[in-house]
Amino acid sequence: MHGQDIAVPLGRTIEPPADAAATGATTAVRVGWPVWRKHRIDGFALRATDIEWSHGEGAEILGPIRALLLLITGRPAGLESVTGAGVPRLSARMLAG
Repeated sequence: MHGQDIAVPLGRTIEPPADAAATGATTAVRVGWPVWRKHRIDGFALRATDIEWSHGEGAEILGPIRALLLLITGRPAGLESVTGAGVPRLSARMLAG
């Protein structure tokens, strides 16, 4: 995660091993605070496009697992790499704090 914090603003991509990113995402959605605020992703169906991983129900957010992990952990930089009907609402929610 911290490598992504540096790479994304610099326009670089770090491709973490997919299984490690999936494990991180699964752990983050289970752990909750302080890793993430649950309400941030409530009402969204997160679906990885590069591996088999999903979480939640609602408006769809589609993207690579690395981007979803960024979003789950509260990093708006992940918004640049996702698509779906839920993106505008998630973006507004994240940027509002």
